[in-house]
Amino acid sequence: MANGEAGVAGDATEPRRKIVILTSHAFLRGYRKASIHFVASRWAEQGHDVHFLTIGHSWLTLLKDRPRFRALSGSQANRFQTIGVNLRAGAYLPPLHAFSSNNRFLNAANAMLFRLYGSYLPRFARHVIAAADLVLIESGSALAFFDRIKRLNPKARTLYFCRDLLRSIRAAPVLQDIQAAAVSRFDAICVPSERLGALLPQGGRVRVIPQGVDAAVFDRDQPSPYQAGSRNAVSIGNMLFDQPSVAAMAAAAPDVNFHVFGAQWSGWALPNIAIYGERDFESIVPYLQHADFGIAPYRLTADEIYLAESSLKLAQYSYCGLPILLPDLVPFTRANGIAYRLDGETAWREKVDAALAMRRSPTFRDGIMTWDEVAQQTLAAAFETP
Repeated sequence: MANGEAGVAGDATEPRRKIVILTSHAFLRGYRKASIHFVASRWAEQGHDVHFLTIGHSWLTLLKDRPRFRALSGSQANRFQTIGVNLRAGAYLPPLHAFSSNNRFLNAANAMLFRLYGSYLPRFARHVIAAADLVLIESGSALAFFDRIKRLNPKARTLYFCRDLLRSIRAAPVLQDIQAAAVSRFDAICVPSERLGALLPQGGRVRVIPQGVDAAVFDRDQPSPYQAGSRNAVSIGNMLFDQPSVAAMAAAAPDVNFHVFGAQWSGWALPNIAIYGERDFESIVPYLQHADFGIAPYRLTADEIYLAESSLKLAQYSYCGLPILLPDLVPFTRANGIAYRLDGETAWREKVDAALAMRRSPTFRDGIMTWDEVAQQTLAAAFETP
């Protein structure tokens, strides 16, 4: 496996590319943004023709997330909707779709179901894929469509936008098998972490491109959403969310308000814990800008340490100059990290007080890339000559 940093592209001679993105994420107002949304938007702003195709949803989504299904079916069901200049988003919504499960019997059936699911794409998707210069496949269910994409357009460059270790997100074993078979056939594989790249199957052209931040949004002055004189901690995202640790922090520091975005909370929450659910990115930014500290409450294993390097929230907290409470298993090297014991921590009050006492510093953001830079480097990696 060839690891390395991709060089910066995006100069005045960069040709306009036709790009199709396959991902389980939806491009919808009011829903959180992941790295794929930022890269897609920056490519469109840089003059490329971008089609953002959501897969991994169907009428079954009604049972799990009715609002998301209604939002997708209302504007993007089996068609593309214009999101902005050079950017359109659509969703493949069949009656049924294959999905990963913790049930071993269902996963046994998934070996057939995922391959059947990935063997077909509707006409609106086939049309843009056949004309694409680059097809990006994000880690997860989108891998099931790799062979179909290669048949539709064997000349297109293919990029594996790998953000997670499949076993960490509990992807079906068949997706892990498809990944292993496809790794060497991608023109490039972009990962945000060297550790993640090292954990992938051997044989791929891996390029390490760190996460970025939306500097324009974070640099914008916005009023504080917090009550004057209050002290506030913020947690964003739902990946490997460790509810017991957040609850323990809140119990130890009743004078601090804990604001939890994105993660689902099970059962009763203390009065100083506010649960917001999933929100659009722009509405969360003021909470980060004006917080006293951030929390990265990962419940992880040794195989998931790569999240420290690939964590979007750690980059965003640091860009805002926040101290960060995070598990001791995470090898975070910036000066704003305050580690707590992942198991058996008893000094929660001391950890919170250390975060409250730490002075915010713009130096915490040193070396963090913007999404413009990430998008340029990612495109350069996709078209790099072997």
